Amino acid sequence: MMKYYTVVISGANIFFENYNRTEPVVGFIACRLIQAETEQLAVATAKVEILVDWNRSFNADRKLGMPVLNVEHIAQFKGWIKPKTKHDYYWFTDDEHKQAQIAELTAAPKKWFWRK
Repeated sequence: MMKYYTVVISGANIFFENYNRTEPVVGFIACRLIQAETEQLAVATAKVEILVDWNRSFNADRKLGMPVLNVEHIAQFKGWIKPKTKHDYYWFTDDEHKQAQIAELTAAPKKWFWRK
């Protein structure tokens, strides 16, 4: 039976100049909604999608390096309405910045329907 999984993956060991700050960008966070039979298959699918997109979009000239991918979070998606997937990358400059972005992406959704 196919289920939906939210997979948050970080990519490290890349380098490019960050023109808005003095620190260089050293990695990214990517969140994907993957339909798969198991968690392991969801992770593998997400990693392949990210690497293909990385090489096609950002690393076409092969100057940024191949990222080392790590699974930061995986959870079965149990919502009624599947969110529109955005294949965005969230860049980070250090580990503190990375952890803040992961916390934001993995936070439980706010309850808005039954407000007091």
